[in-house]
Amino acid sequence: MSEEYRKYDDYDEFDDLSDEGLHIDWMGIIAKVLKSWKFIFVFCFIFGVLGIISAMTMKKEYQATVTLAPELAQRGSSGSLNSITSLLGLGNAQLAAGTDALNISLFPNICKSTPFLVNLFGVELVPYVSEEAKAEGVVATPVTVYDHFSGRDNPKKGLAKLFGNDEVEELVLPVDLTRLTGDQNRTVRALREAITAEVDSKNGVTSISVVTDDRTFSYQLADTVCKALQTYFVEYRTKKATDDYNHYVKLAEEAKANWEKAQDAYARSVDSGRNIVTQAGSSERQRLQTEVNVTSQIYSQMAQQRELAKAKIQEEKPVYAVIQPASTPLGPTKSKMMRVILFGFIGFFLSCCWAGFGRDLWKAFWSSLKESMTTVDEERAQEKAAKTKA
Repeated sequence: MSEEYRKYDDYDEFDDLSDEGLHIDWMGIIAKVLKSWKFIFVFCFIFGVLGIISAMTMKKEYQATVTLAPELAQRGSSGSLNSITSLLGLGNAQLAAGTDALNISLFPNICKSTPFLVNLFGVELVPYVSEEAKAEGVVATPVTVYDHFSGRDNPKKGLAKLFGNDEVEELVLPVDLTRLTGDQNRTVRALREAITAEVDSKNGVTSISVVTDDRTFSYQLADTVCKALQTYFVEYRTKKATDDYNHYVKLAEEAKANWEKAQDAYARSVDSGRNIVTQAGSSERQRLQTEVNVTSQIYSQMAQQRELAKAKIQEEKPVYAVIQPASTPLGPTKSKMMRVILFGFIGFFLSCCWAGFGRDLWKAFWSSLKESMTTVDEERAQEKAAKTKA
């Protein structure tokens, strides 16, 4: 037996030492644990009480999830749009395809972005009212997302008490994104923690989860976030086509006005020279007739482009298939009973570790520390004595 392990001879769990290393006496440890059953019981009881206190103060959280699968088709003209171009007499005209700057992989980033969350401030949520409360005449009062997450609907539990403010400022819409107030920033952070989006990189399926302290709030906010995200991408995907449509509407109106103006001028020229035949009059009427034909052709082309742009708006709209719609959660995500069991297990584990080998290791450590301190004191005393003799 090596000298470095001799100090463990008094402890059963270290009684089997060899050149290969330290072997632990598991039966000895189990025996110590069984002998300390009273200590373990008391320790588990204390941790169980702590678990009950923690469970009683634990905030209820309800989670609602929406699962949707967005369209993965590339942008650009399809067969239906090509057929429209043929009907409009534009032959094989193609609309240039582009590459999206935004794609489904950015869903989580968009859901966490400040502009997206600020747009949710004014959304109204209806709190949960039990059937018993409804029978007693209790009516749910809608609150906005900002009022709930900033604590205005319940200042005792909201950010007002947490940050020492007596009142949370009232929301004024529209919100200036460049100058958010303190309460608005804290509300954005609270929403950022409550909303989570995950995208499956293989099939593009997106899961949006919302966690709040009210079961109907979770359901309503999850559904709202899903619709807001769809609207966000529809507006992005159709923005270029919408701008083109508005542009062609303006050009078509201008071309129609020019055409009508040219028609009026031609009609006045014909009426004024009905019984007068001159070369100058004939040339003027011919010029006006040509102008009517040109403006009519331009108006016809602009009208065709307008209809094509209008069709492209619908073509560019992405399609989202909601696989799992939002529903009201039946119960909280965190169980109070599981919290008590967890605390009890922690107490049992720690007490067993202490009874099995922790107490002996502590005694060995404390004994070694005392010996080291005694040795240091003796060395100092010897040094002091040597200096005194010198």
